[in-house]
Amino acid sequence: MNDQLPSEFDLVIVGTGMIESIISAAASRIGKTVLHIDSNDYYGGLWASFNLEGLHNYAPKSPETSQGGCPALNHLPIGNAVSHIGHFESNWHVPEKLEPPETDIEGDLEQMNLEESRGKEHSQESLLKISRKFNIDLVPKLHYARGSFVELLISSNIARYAEYRSVSRVLTWLKGQLEPVPCSRADVFSSKNVSVIEKRLLMKLLTSLDRDLDADDDKPDTFLQFLQARKIPPNLVHFVLYAMARGSKETSLDEGISNTKRFLGSLGRFGKTPFLFSMYGSGETPQAFCRLSAVFGGVFALNQPSLSGLKLENHKVEALLNGDQEIKAQHFVLGAEHSPSQFLASVANGNQISRAVFVTDKSLIPSEQEHLTLLVYPPDDKKPLATIVEMGHLTGTCPKGFYLLHMTTKLVSSPKEDLQHIVSNLLGGNEEDGKPKILWSCYFSLPEAAQQQQMQDLPENVFLCSGPNLDLDYDAAIHNAKGIFEKMYPGLDFLPRAPDPDEIIIGGEEEVTETMTDEDTKEPTMNS
Repeated sequence: MNDQLPSEFDLVIVGTGMIESIISAAASRIGKTVLHIDSNDYYGGLWASFNLEGLHNYAPKSPETSQGGCPALNHLPIGNAVSHIGHFESNWHVPEKLEPPETDIEGDLEQMNLEESRGKEHSQESLLKISRKFNIDLVPKLHYARGSFVELLISSNIARYAEYRSVSRVLTWLKGQLEPVPCSRADVFSSKNVSVIEKRLLMKLLTSLDRDLDADDDKPDTFLQFLQARKIPPNLVHFVLYAMARGSKETSLDEGISNTKRFLGSLGRFGKTPFLFSMYGSGETPQAFCRLSAVFGGVFALNQPSLSGLKLENHKVEALLNGDQEIKAQHFVLGAEHSPSQFLASVANGNQISRAVFVTDKSLIPSEQEHLTLLVYPPDDKKPLATIVEMGHLTGTCPKGFYLLHMTTKLVSSPKEDLQHIVSNLLGGNEEDGKPKILWSCYFSLPEAAQQQQMQDLPENVFLCSGPNLDLDYDAAIHNAKGIFEKMYPGLDFLPRAPDPDEIIIGGEEEVTETMTDEDTKEPTMNS
């Protein structure tokens, strides 16, 4: 933008990440004037989505380029060396171009057969031609059907700004192969890998989790001990501990039961699994909240490379410095990657997330129906639990005939080393092994939200949004956003229901009517 922005707002938000976007919508919704500004030319920040070419050519910011120098003592530079993508590595696994086959005039039939077989081959050139049909998430997220995020989508009416698809199967890695996780009574009793006795034990266990355990005076410390005390066989322990509770041998009893209840409590609402996924990628989700903010008057300014710093006065931020302009506000909200380093604890080798994403030529378990798949890969030889999400073209994230495979785990050494054992087990490179072939790969790391800790000298009118975390869903982001909103605007409603277009009256006694209708409990638009 070349034009000058207004010089004063109720709230200035720097960064368009998930939490910042929720706060933007919530503040605009109650009538606050909001400037939502970002140095990037895209929405989402560390939560964004890219097309194939965009991510392949992504250039992670260095500490030098992420911080503009502000020499004055009362100026704090925007940006820090902590909250950025690291370990970035992007590689092609196909040739640059496909050479035309050498044939003679007499070999017409042979040429036709050769061209038909080569039609299944891929090259960098052919993939880049369809680059825009890929939407590749930095942080792919799923949503528990009865989790805080989905409830907020419904109660705020933001569900109409986006579209969602049900995860159709949940898998786990058990005894050297992929196994479906039973997600319903029908699944339990149709499973060929669970005996009749085990099926009864599993159903009894899943039912008993709804009962209060406070009466048990001899409660074990860990969830694993709880399962073992109930004589649950090892393969059923695997399903419950890893796939449902997303835990480990050290997971506490309370956490294990709570996570398993979340899984079970979300079953049956939208599909056969507990999870939803945002069509066209998780990067669409921050944009949905930004759309609502704009509807209620939020001002958006992306691609602002002249964002330089914050002007301090008496331990309060007085203004945001954008080029030669000072933009004043009562409150300032900063996303993790835009926070001055003085506001973040310096954690050397702190918690980080290992990520990998692959473009493949077929599904992990091909079937007649295309599946949106969640695979929970259990801890393995000091390797932490990993989450794998496989997306096909029906999710709007890749073209037909291709799949995106996202892997996420806690960083131990490097993303490539942390995930190599999973890549070796799931993916191949030739026709003989029958595994999906890797056409393109990308590895990178992200700072985990726990690494971004506020320091004690945070100005009283500045609030920091944490970055992504290892959680499967957005519930922690909702909690963070709501907490910041309530500190700024105590007693005011957090994202009350937005009216539908047909409820808005122009030129009458009331410009907007918010009479409750039958649509108030409308659930997200779904594709099964």
